[in-house]
Amino acid sequence: MKKIKISLLTAALAIILPISAVLAQTSTATKSIAETVDGPTQVMLGQTGLNHFTLGQIIAVVIQGALSLLGIIFLIIIVFAGYRWMTASGNEESIKKAQDMIKRAIIGLVIVLMAYAITYFVFNQLPFTGGGGGGSQPPVG
Repeated sequence: MKKIKISLLTAALAIILPISAVLAQTSTATKSIAETVDGPTQVMLGQTGLNHFTLGQIIAVVIQGALSLLGIIFLIIIVFAGYRWMTASGNEESIKKAQDMIKRAIIGLVIVLMAYAITYFVFNQLPFTGGGGGGSQPPVG
């Protein structure tokens, strides 16, 4: 459990620190945040051939992919706990453990679904993701 917390913290820092470093290097008085973030990102992505994606879109896809993976893991836990419950053969202790696993997995699944919804809403409103925040749309093609 401790390794999972450390890896989640490391992943969060790996996402947050580069963005904060880019924002700290430039003055927002002359450029908007969208221009500040997208300028260096478009140069980097142009070299890889992925220049029709913005940084916000890439971050959103990565976060939503991770949350989707967590959702799949929680569904597997629910199926495994259901199997344990079915094969408990009336053993009250095994049934109780299986029920606790199902309760915890459902709580985790609800948390992941809420995080997915919040991420979708936030990244749809940011200006540099091409959403409703007033940013310019990236060129298609």
